Amino acid sequence: MSALLIKNMPPTLHDRLRQRAAVHHRSMNGEVIAILERELERPVPAEVPPPVVKLDRPVSGEWIVQIIRDARDGNR
Repeated sequence: MSALLIKNMPPTLHDRLRQRAAVHHRSMNGEVIAILERELERPVPAEVPPPVVKLDRPVSGEWIVQIIRDARDGNR
């Protein structure tokens, strides 16, 4: 059986896990496994498409070069 070590768990999260395990009459390890099993059964949402950007003017090579220069020089 595989093992998983959780490092740097915040004390408040550790306390909440301990309390939740007690409510469900499980060990902390059993509670973590139950949470992971439940959450991993949920379907993974499809990727959200990037937003469509609407410009107020046509895109030109000169405009793109200017945007790059402005970004490089810290003007934007």
